[in-house]
Amino acid sequence: MPSSSIPIRPRGRAIIALPMAADRGRRIAAIVLVVLLLLPLPATLLPAAPTAIRIAGVTLLWWYAALVAPLTAAVAILLSRGLR
Repeated sequence: MPSSSIPIRPRGRAIIALPMAADRGRRIAAIVLVVLLLLPLPATLLPAAPTAIRIAGVTLLWWYAALVAPLTAAVAILLSRGLR
């Protein structure tokens, strides 16, 4: 086998570490999303049924599920992407 004139040197792999802020932002967004999913469960068990309160003819739980939680989740995701 002929010897090659191009020297081949083994190099270490380039490891690109993510900035810590990106990890922290994702972690915070994940925690916010889990809390948003779990928050209605204990609220339905509270005395005097605070989730049955009506605002503009619609229950508070519906407002939370249709408006508050999705908007908060979208803001958390946008902020987590902004921290990268």
